Amino acid sequence: MLRPTPIRARSRGRRAAVGLAVVALLAAGTAPAVATPDPGPPDAPATTGAAPTAVTLPVVGTLDVPTHAAVLEATRRAADYYAPTWPLTTVTRNGWSWATYADGGTRLFTTAGDQRYLEQAVAWGTRSSWALPCSTTLNPDCVKAGQVYVDLAALDPRASLTAFDAQMTRDLTGLPLSQYYWVDALYMGLPAWVHAARRTGDPAYLAKLDALFAHVRDDGWTTVFPCTATQRGLYDAAERLWYRDCRYVGTRDASGSEVFWGRGNGWVVAAMAQVLETLPPGDPRAATYRDMLVGMADRLRTLQGSDGMWRPSLTNPSAFPQPETSATGLIAYAIGYGVRTGVLDRATYLPVLVKAWRGLTTVALRPSGFVSGCQYVGFAPATPYTAAAPRTAPTATSAGTLHVDSPPFCVGAFLLAGSEMARLTGAASTGRPVTATAQQTGNEAPRAVDGDMTTRWSASGFPKSLTVDLGAAQRVSNVQLVPYADRAYRYRVETSVDGATWATVVDRTATPVAGTTLDTLAATVDARYVRLTVTGVVGTTTSWVSIRELSVHDRFDPRPNLAYLRPATATSTVSSGSKPARAVDNSSATSWGSLRRPTTTAPQDLTVDLGRSATVDSVRVFSRVGSGPRDVVVLTSTNGTTWTTTATATLAATEGPHTWVLPDVAARWVRLRVTSAYGTGGVRVEELEVYGR
Repeated sequence: MLRPTPIRARSRGRRAAVGLAVVALLAAGTAPAVATPDPGPPDAPATTGAAPTAVTLPVVGTLDVPTHAAVLEATRRAADYYAPTWPLTTVTRNGWSWATYADGGTRLFTTAGDQRYLEQAVAWGTRSSWALPCSTTLNPDCVKAGQVYVDLAALDPRASLTAFDAQMTRDLTGLPLSQYYWVDALYMGLPAWVHAARRTGDPAYLAKLDALFAHVRDDGWTTVFPCTATQRGLYDAAERLWYRDCRYVGTRDASGSEVFWGRGNGWVVAAMAQVLETLPPGDPRAATYRDMLVGMADRLRTLQGSDGMWRPSLTNPSAFPQPETSATGLIAYAIGYGVRTGVLDRATYLPVLVKAWRGLTTVALRPSGFVSGCQYVGFAPATPYTAAAPRTAPTATSAGTLHVDSPPFCVGAFLLAGSEMARLTGAASTGRPVTATAQQTGNEAPRAVDGDMTTRWSASGFPKSLTVDLGAAQRVSNVQLVPYADRAYRYRVETSVDGATWATVVDRTATPVAGTTLDTLAATVDARYVRLTVTGVVGTTTSWVSIRELSVHDRFDPRPNLAYLRPATATSTVSSGSKPARAVDNSSATSWGSLRRPTTTAPQDLTVDLGRSATVDSVRVFSRVGSGPRDVVVLTSTNGTTWTTTATATLAATEGPHTWVLPDVAARWVRLRVTSAYGTGGVRVEELEVYGR
């Protein structure tokens, strides 16, 4: 049975918003960063400083980054809407299309922790007897299910890998390289070779991986299709894109554009992410796949539509102008992986990812959870489906043939993108120090905050408590609890700034709910310590507390705020209760207020000394609505004398937060310069935050 996740409404407008305002669009041109002596106008001539090679400073513009809760809500909505169609499908359940859906669903479990998603994926494998759909043929489409079986086996002992192991043993010697002759095969097949290598310890599987990839890239000819091109290889190094198969190499459409299929290139770049994710750490062959992901991402970002979506024909979007969901989901998934792991530059690609996710959730995802705009099974650019609902409506005995207009692989691509987006909007609690009143050997307390759904903290008897130290006081807006085996625990969550005085922010001692719960707080709180106390359980006789994961969320970036309680100064201050220190205290109840109204000729500055030289990659501002900053400049300095213009923006008249996502910038001092503000008096800044290392 599908259980709804309880989410309580928040009273504060800022934290209830779906998106975080992020200033992250890149300035045009290649000029170096502007460094200016202070005082002086923000656009004074450059004297020192040079931009990092990844992007150009200053950074300008705004994007909305969704909160962790918003990402999970959208992803769950799509998964929950689609799950009832499994029994109705006329497509092979363990074929490549449903395997892609199960791939996304499995990753949704590892991200969100809902036991029901794991159960659905296990049920999918069980219904197929953990078999592969075509074990007697040499089709790479047939092993995608096996890759998902391996992922499930790491999560649940019910998964069987007998058929997968047997198939990979046969394919190691029996599969000719020429069997990989279309780009889809890379996503369907390549990750399975890495899994087989890790399961057997036999490096021959990795050698086969490399050989198959090289064959598709450099040759790709087959007798299945009439290959008439004069050059071989499905990869076009000049375009950094892939042809679907040899029929399209060098060919052009009616407008004279080469035919690079959106979903086909999505399969390839997603395959690169999955190979990199699966290869053993430090494996030297990773460079080949990493370079391909980086090169493709650099080209694909230039082909993204203004709505965040990619089109069926990448270099001729006007041929099929409708946005295409499966291509967008696969590309977003790969870019998300790259940003999260550092393979892709964060300042360059976070805006690309955010735009893609916004498109997926506003253009493709319907309020019901129906995922629209999917090009159905094919091998070339074509018009996506435009249906807004299942072709066959649900009845009392049927969930409707949703898979007709929204094929399994397309929803899977959406879930893959959501899983990476959710991992990027991670928890402040992950990897933090933790203590517990008791723990079982092998299931110790740190396992509840390791970000791994396959581990858990366990302790015998009730009540038992677990306390996480976030390292510094920071805003907390929701807490997610993932119980082992979907148990309905009675619990409460308390927060504290000093570890001595505690306040209850979640109380489910009287209202337990089975499965994962994402409790959004009635009002955002500031907390350094978060304590979970489990007092009992209903629906089972167990006397054990077993928690897969406790995660604490608020902001996009869960890292410590480098500006927290650091010395702060300002051009002017309106009163002793609005000192600059009020803007670096991590409190939403206080703010800095300037005495004078900021203007272009007389800006008002707020400056924080980080106390050490740091590499800064993000600066965030919380405004005070009605008197917050409007036109602003962020300046950085390593010596407190020479200042570099790092970012600019015109902020909305909202509380925010407004965040600049920067290339790495060396700084000890960070200054917010305000040249105009909302309201009629001085400017008020609730919080200035700095992130980096």
